[in-house]
Amino acid sequence: MATSQNCLGVDDLVDVLDLLKRCGFPETKWHQLGLRLGLRKNTLDAIEMKYHSDVYRCMTECLSQWLSRADNVDSRGGANLDSLSDALRSINETAVAETLSESTMHNCIYMYIITITRGCHLH
Repeated sequence: MATSQNCLGVDDLVDVLDLLKRCGFPETKWHQLGLRLGLRKNTLDAIEMKYHSDVYRCMTECLSQWLSRADNVDSRGGANLDSLSDALRSINETAVAETLSESTMHNCIYMYIITITRGCHLH
């Protein structure tokens, strides 16, 4: 997965879904999150009509649209973990946003250590 400021893409969908699940995001808030990420209401309403009561599918499609940079995503900071964290905070999911930030930091440290370790083995 990309670092917090790198742009994410549709290939990162499963990672983003897994990350939000690990951070404790309630999938029922997918519509609110989508609005804050820059998706238009009509886009979210179309998702809701297509998938009805399947909250997981709605959440998945919402994030897929975000990762595809649909609607006004770029004006909200683009598809990256910083924008996701900001959107979470704006819908009062501060604990999820903080867990996301911690998880991202741990991932960056892990990747840094792996990079250094590989560099040491090359000499």
